Amino acid sequence: MNTGLLFVLGLCPILWLILALLVLKWPTWKAAVGSALLAAIEAMLVWKLAALDTGSAALEGIMMALWPIVVVIIAAVFTYNLCVKTGAMETIKGMLASVTSDRRLLVLLIAWCFGGFMEGMAGFGTAIAIPAGMLAAMGFDPIFSCLVCLLANGFPTPWGSIGIPTTTLANLVGLENTHLSFVESLQCAPFMLAVPFIMMMLAGGKGMKSLKGIGFITLMSGVCFVIPQLIVSWFVGADLAVVVGAVCSMAVTIV
Repeated sequence: MNTGLLFVLGLCPILWLILALLVLKWPTWKAAVGSALLAAIEAMLVWKLAALDTGSAALEGIMMALWPIVVVIIAAVFTYNLCVKTGAMETIKGMLASVTSDRRLLVLLIAWCFGGFMEGMAGFGTAIAIPAGMLAAMGFDPIFSCLVCLLANGFPTPWGSIGIPTTTLANLVGLENTHLSFVESLQCAPFMLAVPFIMMMLAGGKGMKSLKGIGFITLMSGVCFVIPQLIVSWFVGADLAVVVGAVCSMAVTIV
């Protein structure tokens, strides 16, 4: 069978998921079940995988989702709820808000720096839900809060949840964790330098004019995220790359 056709068929479960969620407005679990069934049917009919092998592959996927992914999500949500219950989240929010009254820089600190830290520590949506909630609580429009947090979270995701995506990929294909993480960091670096500027233009609402007075801070926030991430990726690997990058970026931005 033609390679191009196989590529399209391989994309079908993902395309179905997008169609079911965005066009048909199906609940997530229904769309996911449909995508899984389509993948299983294609595996058996197109790639001639035995039914037993297809079932065992599906079971392996379920187990990988339960451990470590669901376990990490539960731990992250528990930690967040604990912070909220003890008042620690309000302390964090107050600390970040006390650094500056400039709403643009608040977006940079919370969505970019703190959001990057949350992605590195927990991942799986916490890096959007928690910072966006903090911004909304500070008076930002909820849709805008979600938008800038989604934008900020676009490129740290390969190192989310202590580097699980990169570490898993490295293990599956037999690559060195450090090498893969470093190459990914190089590939994402231009975008991770550009994203803070885009966020500031959105926060200011005046395009390039929104960067007036904060251009250098924005640049340093991106640079001091990327460089430590590259160094940690080279010497340590994916596990702490984004965590260290986000902490350094936050520290430099605050200073």
